[in-house]
Amino acid sequence: TAAQAETIAMAAVRQKGATAVEAYLVERLDAGNPYFLVLFGKPGSAGAIVAVDALDGTIASSAQLERVESPWFLSKARAVELAGGSRLLQARLVWAPSRATRSPFYPLWEITCESGRVYVDRDGKVSQTLMPAGPG
Repeated sequence: TAAQAETIAMAAVRQKGATAVEAYLVERLDAGNPYFLVLFGKPGSAGAIVAVDALDGTIASSAQLERVESPWFLSKARAVELAGGSRLLQARLVWAPSRATRSPFYPLWEITCESGRVYVDRDGKVSQTLMPAGPG
């Protein structure tokens, strides 16, 4: 659960003085385990982000942040609005290495509507497909 992921992640960064917590479930599109992204720190200050495997509770990766941006992602409502599709069927955070995002710390909103599926990144850019990451 998100609460368990927060507890696991807190133990990893407690000594760094992290206090504020947000947790997001991210589904993997590349056959990896889903994971929780847990964000620590106050907006505008230093912080940390920790990826916790949603199945076994291990810490997959972590990073120190020079500056916490809030919100870390676009809101679901804004991503749906930018997608511009007809009748929403599903909206979820997803990740697979692609040209749209190479880091699991920056998942995409996958918006599925009756009219099709699109991906929206944290800056609001909409992609119809996820191109493989490739070189460079």
